[in-house]
Amino acid sequence: MSIPNSLLRIWAARLASKVAICSAVTYDLYHLSKARAKDGSIKLAVSDDRRRLLRTSSAAKKDSRTVEDVFIESLVAAGSCKHLTHGKRVSLAGGATRTPGAAKMRKIAVPSFNRLLSTCAQQRHVSGVASPDQEISREEYKQLVDTYSSPSNLWENPEHIPRQAAKPSTPRSPVEPPADKANHIPLAPRLVIPPEQEILPPLAKRIILEAEDQDHRSAIRDFRRLLQGPLGYMHHIKLWDKYESLRIPRLRYLANDDIRRAFRHLSWVEYRHDEAAMQRYFSLLEECIAEGIHVKTAEWNTAIAFAGRWVRWSTSSEVKYAIETWMRMENHGKRANNITFNILFDVAVKGGRFALADTIFDELKARGMPLNRYFRTSMIYYQGIRGDGEAVRQAFRDLVNQGEIVDTVVMNCVILSLIRAGEPAAAENVFSRMKSLVEQKLGLPSSGGWREDRILGALLGRTAKRLRDEKQKHERSFFGSQFADERRDQVQKITPISPNGRTYSILIQHHAYTSGDIGRIRSLLGEMKSAGWRVRGALYIHLFRGYWTHGGQAYTAWNRASLQILWDELLAATEQSSSTAFPRLAADVAEDARAAQSEEDRSPYFSRPLVHAAIRAWYKCAGTKKVLAVWREVQERWKDCSDDDRIVIESLVHKLELEDSVYL
Repeated sequence: MSIPNSLLRIWAARLASKVAICSAVTYDLYHLSKARAKDGSIKLAVSDDRRRLLRTSSAAKKDSRTVEDVFIESLVAAGSCKHLTHGKRVSLAGGATRTPGAAKMRKIAVPSFNRLLSTCAQQRHVSGVASPDQEISREEYKQLVDTYSSPSNLWENPEHIPRQAAKPSTPRSPVEPPADKANHIPLAPRLVIPPEQEILPPLAKRIILEAEDQDHRSAIRDFRRLLQGPLGYMHHIKLWDKYESLRIPRLRYLANDDIRRAFRHLSWVEYRHDEAAMQRYFSLLEECIAEGIHVKTAEWNTAIAFAGRWVRWSTSSEVKYAIETWMRMENHGKRANNITFNILFDVAVKGGRFALADTIFDELKARGMPLNRYFRTSMIYYQGIRGDGEAVRQAFRDLVNQGEIVDTVVMNCVILSLIRAGEPAAAENVFSRMKSLVEQKLGLPSSGGWREDRILGALLGRTAKRLRDEKQKHERSFFGSQFADERRDQVQKITPISPNGRTYSILIQHHAYTSGDIGRIRSLLGEMKSAGWRVRGALYIHLFRGYWTHGGQAYTAWNRASLQILWDELLAATEQSSSTAFPRLAADVAEDARAAQSEEDRSPYFSRPLVHAAIRAWYKCAGTKKVLAVWREVQERWKDCSDDDRIVIESLVHKLELEDSVYL
């Protein structure tokens, strides 16, 4: 045998003996610590006779073990000890780390409750003070949607009894997991990134070109200055015009941070069904792909959302466009995440493609992705579209049981879904309970703005996820699980759930189109105004359409007199200035923000849908002569009326004149 091999065997034997000694000492110390009583005395659980018997049996087996056996057993014993970590660093409270045995053990204090909600400007709306003795239990939130009793009985409701299991022939609900995951076939099997592609090195660093001259440098500087504006208040047309004025190829002179910021600005729109906003976003996306610039998953997700919702009512064409965008995303090496499938599910539901929605849900479950707050809210909406009121309630309970935080947006979805499921009384009951909970326990107003709702929704989703992770991490400790639940309850207490302008609008639309209860509409409008919510122009459109539906009949409150009151109110609202819409913004930023005002920000103004609905309402309640007078009045006030809008309205007026002459 060679000398190196002999030395190696001697070194291995010594190492094995040292590890064995360490393991034996560790094992004895562990059992001694377990045998120590409360008073500090040591209680030996094994008698002397038993110990001799164990020593004799181990000695009998000693000759049959080799050096390798001792070495392996020592490593296993040292690695399997759960109470002493041999050389591993242990994390302590406060994030500090140390090696066991290096210092005297200190008592670990229970961490105090840290603030979960930021107090920065864009998140300040979620802060508030609730009385310590005013608490809302999780059961009270789940009972918001238990409406089987009389609508006037808000609190004493019988315990909910779940429905019987569906028959085998009944289509499976998407809340149920796939029956056989082994036989699941991915929607895009050829587009799933293989393991060898996932371990590729990161993308090469981009080389940013220098500006060609002083004018070019000034144009890039002006564009970057626009990008620093607040998200949601940027005038997109102005931003895009400035971008298109840059020299081609534009992106080669812009840093990655500038491109990321531009994507974020273009994604901040009130509604996705804006064709111009969709075209701007996809134009930037196409340029990035052409230049080989990395596009993040979140930016692809926004593109999918635009593709599926660029019209107000999704159809099969929009659903197909969204699916194709997703497949293109995975084809470019970006694997879909749970947000991607949440968006696809929502697009499929709003497009009426329920079978596709179930398939997308199966894909999400097969990939082991979590169901977040966004998806569970979409599930409430989905069950309302299907007309299943009980499924709406169950979807809401699932959201609460999973630790998600309830806010006004979620409750608005519940109310809308119950109305679509044919249970308007239940929706009114939920609306009353929202007001009762706020008056009795919370008293925090809702922000009501789409920008604030978007920020709050993302913040609540992140907070709930972090609390669930903490609960799962500490569920075996004596305080962790309860501590995480207490923190969640504190966040829930300062989260607004009071009705906002959207809540009132949902109920008013139902009564305008379906019930025809104009008395209830007047009551809701009075509450809405007293609470400080503005009557938006879109709501006037729904009210005028209500007159077209229910007016023109004897002994009805949908008459000419009540319509005249509504019309005078609209004319007064159109003359109001929106100069106070952005009081918290600087003067230069406020000017751009006013130019980028959404439907929510603007006072009611004349538009083709509004004038079209008003003309039809006046014709139904007052006749052609009044229609002509109203149209002349509108022409005097509608200063920015385009030629196309004028032609459409004049054609409608002429058509109504012909119909009236036929009846005469």
